[in-house]
Parts: sequence; C-alpha cells; structure tokens
Amino acid sequence: MLQLWFIQLLIIMRNRLLPALMAFGLGCAQNVPARATEPETDGRAIIQSMGDALLATLRAGPDKVTREARFGEMYRRNFDSAGLAAWAAGGAYAAALPERRREYLELFDAYVIKSYAALLQQYKGERLRVDKSEIDGRDIVVISNLVPPDPRDPREIEMKWRMRLVGGRLMVTDVVIDKISMALTEKRAFADWMNERGGTLEGLMGKLREKIARADGKSF
Repeated sequence: MLQLWFIQLLIIMRNRLLPALMAFGLGCAQNVPARATEPETDGRAIIQSMGDALLATLRAGPDKVTREARFGEMYRRNFDSAGLAAWAAGGAYAAALPERRREYLELFDAYVIKSYAALLQQYKGERLRVDKSEIDGRDIVVISNLVPPDPRDPREIEMKWRMRLVGGRLMVTDVVIDKISMALTEKRAFADWMNERGGTLEGLMGKLREKIARADGKSF
C-alpha cells in the first residue's frame, strides 16, 4: 500500500529513476481476489496484473485529474492504506481520538495518491518482470525486477512486494525497491515532520495539508 512513499524520501534515493519507480510500484494495481486460495501463486499474479494495469494507464496519457483518480482507485483497492498510515504515525496515532484518526487517514490517503500520481509523469518506459514469490511468516514476498526500456542497458532494479491477508484480501503492506523499504522510509519522514510540529498527530496532519496544497498548486 505510498514520501509510495515522498519528498524527503527522494533525498536518500541512490538512483534518479527511483521516484518514478515508487510511483510505478504503488500504481500498478488491479483487482485482488476476495480470498487468496494459493497465496504464493495469487501474489505473483496480482503483481503482474499491477504492471499491466499501470502500463495501460500511462499509455493513455491521462491528465492530472484522471491520473490521480485512476491511481487512487488502484491504490485503495490493493494497498493496506489504513495499516500503513497507522504505522507511519506510530504512538501519535494510537493516542488520538477516533475522529482525529479518521481525519488523519483521509489526509494520508490523499497525500499518497497526489504524491505518487505526480511521480508517474517521470516514467520512461520500464517494464515489470515478476520472477518468484516466497513465504515469510505471515507474509508473501513477491520478487520482481524493473527492466529498462533499452535492451542494451543491463541495469535492473529489484522490487520486493510484501503482501498479507487483510480482511480476507491479499494486500500490499510494503514495497522494497533496491533494498530500500518504502514503508520504513515513510515512517522516518513522518517522524521528522512530527518533530517539527510538536510531536503530535495534529502537527503531522498540518504538514500533510501543506503537502497536499502544494501538489494542487495552491499556497498554504
């Protein structure tokens, strides 16, 4: 399930393609079976269908509004957004009142979608090759590689998709790109933002509102 996932995340990325790869990873999503009967097989099929769905979206060349809408639909369907949001905010989320939690989850969702939908513009024609899957405790880890469009370019970037049954559905809980966990990187970025704003969920929410406004080209 986002910074993929974000601006501070870009600072530590070692490859200039990585922002687009994050968007690729989050955006390539299609319908997930309501119940996984063979998790490893289902996991590989889901990730492959993700790549196919994203390529179709990118080839259509949608405008900003359409791109965000399509990306948002795919992200909400296939990523454990609520779990990712709660983990990223840590204790501040656990201590918040239910109404505040709901508001934060909505902001997190909007932030991830707008951030990654914008990064999709940097996609340069890479394709996703799904190689294998393995069981890791409660999780299924699907291992794939992002293949450059130029066959003369030998560089491939490994992407590991960590998936888990959430409410009877196999959902993505993290994407590890070139050994960098998107979920962990996001959690660190959110911790920095909370520290800037008094260490509270309300402070983090204010930061997210600013990020969303900038993504929409508005002053805050």
